[in-house]
Amino acid sequence: MLSEELHADGVAGDKVAQHEDAAHEKRNWVRLTYDCNNKCVFCLDSDTHDGEMRDPEDVKRQILDGRRKGATRLILSGGEPTIHPRYVDFIRLGRRAGYRKIQTVTNGRLFAYQEFLDRCIEAGLSEITFSLHGPNARVHDALVGVKGAFEQESAGLRRALDDGRPIVNVDIVINRGNVKVLPEMLETFYGWGVREFDLLQVVPFGRAFTDGRDILFYDLEEAAPYLRRALAFSERPDVHVWLNRFPPPHLEGYEHLIQDPYKLNDEVRGRAPELERQLELGEPLDCREPARCRYCYLEQLCDGLEAAQRTLHEHTFARVRLDTRFEASLPPAFGGDPASARRAVEGKRSLPVLGGAPALEHLPLEARVARAGAGAFCVKAPALAEARAALARFDRVEAVELELDDYAGLAEDLAHVTAAVAASVAQIEVLLAIDAPFEVVVLLTRETAAWLEAHPRAPRVVIRQPTYERLTEAAERDVDAPAFFASYGTATPVEGLPRCVVGAAPRATPPALDAAMLRPDGRLEIFRYTRRHILEGYRVKSLRCRGCAFDAECAGLHVNQVRAHGFGWLAPISAP
Repeated sequence: MLSEELHADGVAGDKVAQHEDAAHEKRNWVRLTYDCNNKCVFCLDSDTHDGEMRDPEDVKRQILDGRRKGATRLILSGGEPTIHPRYVDFIRLGRRAGYRKIQTVTNGRLFAYQEFLDRCIEAGLSEITFSLHGPNARVHDALVGVKGAFEQESAGLRRALDDGRPIVNVDIVINRGNVKVLPEMLETFYGWGVREFDLLQVVPFGRAFTDGRDILFYDLEEAAPYLRRALAFSERPDVHVWLNRFPPPHLEGYEHLIQDPYKLNDEVRGRAPELERQLELGEPLDCREPARCRYCYLEQLCDGLEAAQRTLHEHTFARVRLDTRFEASLPPAFGGDPASARRAVEGKRSLPVLGGAPALEHLPLEARVARAGAGAFCVKAPALAEARAALARFDRVEAVELELDDYAGLAEDLAHVTAAVAASVAQIEVLLAIDAPFEVVVLLTRETAAWLEAHPRAPRVVIRQPTYERLTEAAERDVDAPAFFASYGTATPVEGLPRCVVGAAPRATPPALDAAMLRPDGRLEIFRYTRRHILEGYRVKSLRCRGCAFDAECAGLHVNQVRAHGFGWLAPISAP
């Protein structure tokens, strides 16, 4: 299988690297309509469909703003974008604005008309994503609620394929109504000439949950034979398969298809007004309820956000993390779905997750730290001077962990230093040469693993597994952790890996307030939180982990470790 070849030595294949580059492309999603000429039973957007077209000037501003802020791909969506009377004008505007790619996500029915297809391509449309949900009219038309839709859309798809100018792909919302014919669908569309497929797991929003919950949501383990036959298409050298919102534990053997976590930025951007309302007023998303969350790809992100809110507002942290360079690494803020703003204002709300407005008082970081009584800090900075400047804001500094690019001067300025992080062999040797009792936290990489193996039981050393934003980074830098610890032993404290990988209980880290997730005024900011979640917090487990005696206390592996190396690192431990 492709995944076995991919994960055997931790090196991502060319196709996976291409997918990663595409996922990290800066995209500007622009909604054109609050209407659609289909009535899909799984529509996640139906609660905003009131028949309106977005104002052309609002659309124009959003298109131009995204380009000014660095977006290179414009995606025109809806509702159904092609029914907007200015649709072709928006394509033309995108081309004039300088977007490298102009894509549309559509039910494709209007592309059955050659004249319409020609006008769109000549205006600058370069990629068409057709939403097709069955291999025939019987299945597709039943799911989209319009008789004749399959015939019309398949005609549009074939016209676009025959034309040859645009990139053509198909997205499929996988649900109970089509999961058993999913392999047949891919085979059919492949026979027509389609070589790129986007498989979207049904999610509990809009009509999908209010009207379709009993007929759309399915048992993924029961459907595994059909899903695996469909995923096998990714092994064909001329085929690209993408997965969206699909639960990672069900992809063992196809871990490289797990959705790139970077795309969580698009999900958050689409619901930014609702999420901002949660952060400002304590009002949770109106979809937050257990019956829905268990079907939702965003459950872990939302759980972590609420936990971060509680940590912030209840002052239940013992340490503070400071990162002087985090600001520069944030993705640009642009776009956003105006439908989210509507829901934020009009949606029916449950009780605030944090128990009322008093818990949401906004305080500067220094005041929060003082109220919590925290005196321990973790500081990431280029050099000692920047780290000390960051700490100077706080009245009480009792313990400091440093992560610096350059440790020059540390031997002469060890005030409150309890640990220092080493990312290279050179840094390990510099830090151990300093005659002081602080810990040397070694980031486990292929380079540092060789030094650790040559210096077993080195005093003061702690091992920490780093995490990465990209699969390719994890594949390039990670060691085979289970094999490493099987040889190295368990005498050295380890952080960031599960017990089954290390062979012993990892060292717990105390709760921390991550200042990088806060605005300058001390408020939690959604895109800062999302970036930190992607970098560190997004962890997954195998379905096999349900049989582990330590399942309840284990967060699993970082998603990009799993995408790069597979779930094979995880070995459930039987109860004693």
